Amino acid sequence: MKKISFDSTSSVKGVLFQFLIALERCFEMQEGQSVYIETYGDVSILGKLSDSKQIESKLYKRNLTDLDKNVWKSIYNWIREDFPVDTFSSLILLTTQKVPIGSAWLNWNGKNPSKRMEALRNIKKSFDSRKRKDKDLSTYMNVIFDAENATRLSQIAKMLYIDSISMDGNQYHKSLQEKYGKGIPDIQKGKYINHMFGYILSPDIVSHDWQITYDDFTSEAEEIIKTLVENTAVFPTKLKLADIKKNDYDGYTFVEKIKDIKYDEAISGAIDDYVHTASMIQQELEKSETKKNSLLQYEENLKGSYTAKYRKASRNYDDGERIAKSQDFYDDMTGSSDITFHTYNSVDLYFHNGMLHIMADENDELVWLLKDKANE
Repeated sequence: MKKISFDSTSSVKGVLFQFLIALERCFEMQEGQSVYIETYGDVSILGKLSDSKQIESKLYKRNLTDLDKNVWKSIYNWIREDFPVDTFSSLILLTTQKVPIGSAWLNWNGKNPSKRMEALRNIKKSFDSRKRKDKDLSTYMNVIFDAENATRLSQIAKMLYIDSISMDGNQYHKSLQEKYGKGIPDIQKGKYINHMFGYILSPDIVSHDWQITYDDFTSEAEEIIKTLVENTAVFPTKLKLADIKKNDYDGYTFVEKIKDIKYDEAISGAIDDYVHTASMIQQELEKSETKKNSLLQYEENLKGSYTAKYRKASRNYDDGERIAKSQDFYDDMTGSSDITFHTYNSVDLYFHNGMLHIMADENDELVWLLKDKANE
């Protein structure tokens, strides 16, 4: 679909990225600190002066060149008299932009104050030599290099740090789950981050100078962690079924499909998983409408995983390997359980495999024998 002329997706993504930056700074807070959003700029961390930081976040794909507006607009905002520069120990441009070779911003954080000022003046000199100048940059430069701001510019140059991050919003959200969701069941990590994300954007927080204190954030995090952990269920214990008459299942479609790949040694275990899974569904899961609906989604997810892996396996075997590679594909599919449902932290392997066999029994398209390349 073609984007309409007034599509604002990019700007919205930038704002969400800013809030994710703020959320991580909340997780990093120490006792006595507070995080402010849109008070002094994008994100501010205040506490002891030595730990107080002002962050400007930028979600852009273009390289960070000498005349990039993201840097100069930030310096312009910081050099204004109404910005409390003495409140902070560092001013940070946190951007997804890459710093190319030759850019004055390359290795900026390692430069001493005199080298930083030299780099800024060289950029200004190069800009002044241009016949055609960007109006916004001209405005920024005129204020920044005004003689009255010389001392303040020197201070800002010393405080300025450039932090590059090589993740988009989705990747960043995922990284927060893994980094700050330790001790929380995997199935609940996304809910945890989403809840805390919503917390820092709540009307009550916004109406109080958009300030998130260490004590308030920690209290909220502890409360939601307790709730999520308590509401995460352990998968039901496998039912103990005795005297499974495996000969009774000879001729079942799911058994015949295993025979198609000449993998008779896997049949006994497949029947055991099939029977136990069918019994678990009947005795435990079908009693709850919520679990039944979640199980249907689980089945769809399994089907999607199977389809993608089947296509890949069918592409990657040589002549004469069809049966052996089909057995490998079977082992790969039944060797791990990486999908779950409902509020279960994980699904037992037998149930995962049993569901595959139930699906194979009911669905002609779910087979273990890889496609015959000769007939394609």
